[in-house]
Amino acid sequence: MGLMFFPITSCIFNKFHDNGWMFSKILGISISGILIWLLSYMKILKFTVVNCYIIIGILLIINIIVFIKNKNKFKLDSKKITNILITEILFLIVFMCWVSIKSYTVRIDNSTEQFMDYGFMNAIMNSSYMPVEDIWLSGNHINYYYFGQYISAFLTKISFLQINEGYNIMLALVATFTFILPYAIACNIGKILIKEELKTWKKVIPYVIAIITGISMCIGGTLHFPIYKWIVQDSEEPYNFLHAIRYIGYRPETNDKTITDIPAYSNVVKDLHAHYVDIIFVFTTLALLLQLLMSDKKETTKHRLTCPIILLLGIILGIQKMTNYWDFPIYLVVISAMIIANTILKYKLSIKNILIGIGQILEVLLIEELITLPFTLDLYISATKVHFTNVGSPLYKLCVLWGFPILCVVLNLGIIIIKLIKNRKTKLIENIRNMKISDIYIIIIGLCAIGLVILPEIVYLKDIYGDEFKRANTMFKLTYQAYILFTISSSYIIIKLLYEKGNIIKKIIAGILLVIYVSTFGYGLDAISVIKTYNQKENLANSEYYIKEYYPDDYEAIQWIKENIDRESIILEHASGSYELSSRISVFTANPTVLGWHGHEWIWRADKDYKAPEEENNRWNDIYAIYVGNQIDKTKELIEKYNISYIYVGNTEFIKNKNLNMKVLLNLGEIVYKKDTDYSLTPVYIIKVN
Repeated sequence: MGLMFFPITSCIFNKFHDNGWMFSKILGISISGILIWLLSYMKILKFTVVNCYIIIGILLIINIIVFIKNKNKFKLDSKKITNILITEILFLIVFMCWVSIKSYTVRIDNSTEQFMDYGFMNAIMNSSYMPVEDIWLSGNHINYYYFGQYISAFLTKISFLQINEGYNIMLALVATFTFILPYAIACNIGKILIKEELKTWKKVIPYVIAIITGISMCIGGTLHFPIYKWIVQDSEEPYNFLHAIRYIGYRPETNDKTITDIPAYSNVVKDLHAHYVDIIFVFTTLALLLQLLMSDKKETTKHRLTCPIILLLGIILGIQKMTNYWDFPIYLVVISAMIIANTILKYKLSIKNILIGIGQILEVLLIEELITLPFTLDLYISATKVHFTNVGSPLYKLCVLWGFPILCVVLNLGIIIIKLIKNRKTKLIENIRNMKISDIYIIIIGLCAIGLVILPEIVYLKDIYGDEFKRANTMFKLTYQAYILFTISSSYIIIKLLYEKGNIIKKIIAGILLVIYVSTFGYGLDAISVIKTYNQKENLANSEYYIKEYYPDDYEAIQWIKENIDRESIILEHASGSYELSSRISVFTANPTVLGWHGHEWIWRADKDYKAPEEENNRWNDIYAIYVGNQIDKTKELIEKYNISYIYVGNTEFIKNKNLNMKVLLNLGEIVYKKDTDYSLTPVYIIKVN
């Protein structure tokens, strides 16, 4: 995909040291994926392997045409070829490392949101058209930002894999991208920093920045790791890498519990969740913005408004919206700030140029809206009310998590401001325009990161969670992106302080900052060590091994269903709140059920007062009524109401539905599957409803 899309990528990332080689992979996946998604949504093409390759083939032809028409511009010198080879070798090494690490956590279970992610991906894999039916609320479409699971299914399909293989390989792939994509961004920022440096040792500076950025993003943590692992140790509760994620509101516990997830944590857990998959599109947006600042000045209004970077930013922002809705407003702000900076740096401050800059922002927004129109028409957003925060985080805990990167950003900004003040003979605007593009870029993303940390201390987005967790989701989604922006800015700032000329005090401070920064890299290594200690190495295709090992009756029934029941048939199974074994049949077969994890459907479809929709409550009660009902006529009415084709009765249904009435259930149709077992309290039945 990367090689196929390299001609177009080379035209766009013409200032990058490798012509955007790594981002060619993401653009190939993104453009191919969004086209197939749109055509499938409009019922023009089915989501099949053949159709995927038809679209890929068309895009390949377009790229060949672009290459032929611009072949004079595609002269790759030895330096660029070397950089491409270096990044590709690094990509392969890191990918194989993560494949090995993921082989210790291949089992899909209900401890986190793996059931949800796997179920979504499974449903998409088995769907002919978009939007996809919600396997946990039959008769309805998925009401969630599921494009990340769609991209995972798309890559799995064109790789001729099954979901049990594709799910874990996708996890390894995203983890690899958390290293290699920030590496590529940071390397180009470093190239701007040193410019045409002749000294050999200084030529490695961009690669030092790149390696540090990649490692920090991939396995790095916050100061929580060195402080609580090595300095402040609790004899009663040994350090656990999970503590860094549940820090504010915990140990000691308060009534303001929050989540502060980071990429390294996402890399070691098994969730293929929205915010995690969107990382690859986040880095692509940041790379496009860097290229925007680096690109040559456009002379005409037409060229500025038809700039390919602006068009691509709109497309990628739309993909971010469908992958993780929270990232849409975040990166709309970052994009807007960069476009404004680009206008100030390259053009006179006239009304015309200001309007063109505003026009570019509106253009990005318009393209994003057009791309996502089908998705947004189907999406109901329940969390829309913004509330003021009435309790803030303890200052010392904020400092532990964010004090270090904020110090780096503020220190860098202070040094730059002092330089601007000293150079008062030149106009301020001219001083700003004379600054290195890398400094401008780092200042913007650094300030945006600080804003993302401050914002949840002021306001939060109301959702269904109670008082204790009222701002947990807001802090989680905002600070996750803050960490990404902070990592890129901190790595650059520290190495810049060491590289640039300055007094010995500045060098000492920079050296101390580097030592502290590197100490946080142990977070991911510690987490990986824990994972490997408590898990056995397995084949990546063993996604269903948890069910097979602990619930063999359900596993055998699931395999039978896959072979004998079509994917559109609705299979009734027990419903639960969330994070329980229920819904395992729908998750692993992709057959819809009447109601799955009730708590999650509540989050996705809450009414204006954040209560569970009446339909869900009705389904909850009706499922129970079917399993325990004494009146066969009433049970038949409920079966018809939800168009149920099969009823599943396993150990979970028997335990969770007291007074389960097998006599009525068996009179509803014929037994098509029965398995007597020593493992369960009851035989497993699959009843085909007449």
